[in-house]
Amino acid sequence: MPVSTAPGTKWGNWTNLEGGIFAEPSAALNSDNRVQAFVQGGANALWTIWETRDRGWSPWKKIEGSRIEGVPHALRGRDGKIRVFYRTPDNHLEVVTQTAVNAHFGAPQRIVTNIGGDPAAALNGDGRIQVFFRGTDGALWYTRNQGLAYEAYTAPTSLGGGIYATPSPVLDGSGRIVVAVKGGNDTLYTIQQKASNAADAWDAFQQQTTGVTTRPSAVLDAASRVQIFYRGSDGSAWRVGQSDDYDAWQASASLKGQIIERPTACLGQDGRVNVLVKGTDKKLWVTVQAAENAAVYEAFQTLEGVIGDIHVSPVIMNRVGLLYVFTQGSGTARNLWLQRQNWA
Repeated sequence: MPVSTAPGTKWGNWTNLEGGIFAEPSAALNSDNRVQAFVQGGANALWTIWETRDRGWSPWKKIEGSRIEGVPHALRGRDGKIRVFYRTPDNHLEVVTQTAVNAHFGAPQRIVTNIGGDPAAALNGDGRIQVFFRGTDGALWYTRNQGLAYEAYTAPTSLGGGIYATPSPVLDGSGRIVVAVKGGNDTLYTIQQKASNAADAWDAFQQQTTGVTTRPSAVLDAASRVQIFYRGSDGSAWRVGQSDDYDAWQASASLKGQIIERPTACLGQDGRVNVLVKGTDKKLWVTVQAAENAAVYEAFQTLEGVIGDIHVSPVIMNRVGLLYVFTQGSGTARNLWLQRQNWA
């Protein structure tokens, strides 16, 4: 059976981008529609590789002055510049920012000292960046832009709770950031802003389900409702979906399959969410919504490949609707590999 994908596209061949990577990659889309990937490379430096205008790939480039331990988070701001947030080996939060739109990166900026986990960022409705992380006390913390000054960040603020993995924030269709976290006893919790752009006003944590064995992945469907994916205690992929009012949540439902680590997902150009996972055979697998905004997903189908020890990156879509996913290959080389959609 052909792999299900958006009409007019197909998943291509695997591409070896070489390099040596030691944690899950992150990627962002430049303002000129070129995808750029970021990884923890050799000597704990942050390295990057980017798509060229002919859809080839640049040589690897080290971001000078960077020291990273863990998974980076890349995000393009409202000003068109990519920023990469990461945890240093001595557990501080730093960011590097493009010196101009589509350009390379300046020196690292330290924005929080003494954090307890890797960061994840989202944009507020007005474009302010809000960065979430696990504190050294195990609670959910954040820092954010001071007003619309994108290079200035507030002192860290605690949202409380107790989290056991990197948080997953996303801006929903009501203009409020929702953060999905794994809590104690393998529970899934969400916390949501009280109103659009209410960066410092939050509702209480809500428990959504149990049996959550990985960090959750939060994405939007075609209606801009949050869809949260995770690995369940039965080894399958599961989802919890936001209701039409952007306040309530649906019951958790299984997508089946047998997977290693968390699913990653992205809305495709035809309005259906694509969910990609590392199977127990270490191949990449994909399932797609049966229809736009549907609660039902098709059966998993393989995209082949042999994935290494680290997790699959979040899926990213370019401006013409083609999906990209990065991962570590097998073997001692630890190379970065790419699977992406092409035009059929």
